[in-house]
Amino acid sequence: MKGRTSMYLDVHTHYPANEPGVLAIENRHSGFGSATASRHVSAGLHPWYIRSETLSANFEQLRQYAAQPQVLAIGECGLDKLTVTDWDTQYRAFEEQIALAEELQKPLIIHCVKAFQECLALLKRTRVSVIFHGINNRLSVLRPVIDAGYYLSFGKSLLHPNPAVVEAFRAVPIEQILLETDDTRADIREVYKTAARLRNIPEKEIVLQLERNFGKVFKQ
Repeated sequence: MKGRTSMYLDVHTHYPANEPGVLAIENRHSGFGSATASRHVSAGLHPWYIRSETLSANFEQLRQYAAQPQVLAIGECGLDKLTVTDWDTQYRAFEEQIALAEELQKPLIIHCVKAFQECLALLKRTRVSVIFHGINNRLSVLRPVIDAGYYLSFGKSLLHPNPAVVEAFRAVPIEQILLETDDTRADIREVYKTAARLRNIPEKEIVLQLERNFGKVFKQ
């Protein structure tokens, strides 16, 4: 991000985004290749929406789309023990997307619900950057993610936090933090303001640190 003025970075949103002063990454789980107002996107097969009978065709569509330069990351992808999608299909889709990220040398954005142990086991040998998004977990659950050196992206859980989320957010090294709006219409600048207040640091400090984090993840 050399030569740019400081920006607010929204690493995961489900809405088209092209707002001045904000670099946002719109997530796409289908409709790969259709027009979007967003300059930057991530693309992946979300465990909620995959089906075994269409997985191969959908993955091939993803493979072709993900090679394009506006696609900055693979995902969200991962494992979810609360969804109706059968486990074997989730597991196979996740394995294939990890391999695709390695092939393209693009970071992974992870959706993980009650499956941290399984996700971490599959990610153990990956050499691309990894972001666990939508963090709303207690610190004891997140500790293995932190220890693995992965990034944790917080969003709506900070705007109406419970004590466990606040404790976890304050404990994560700031070098491993990113911020997002996910599926809400929240303003990413409000997420930054709240994050700075919860960490008891100036907002400018978190803006600059997250720019450094973003640059490492996305090679900007």
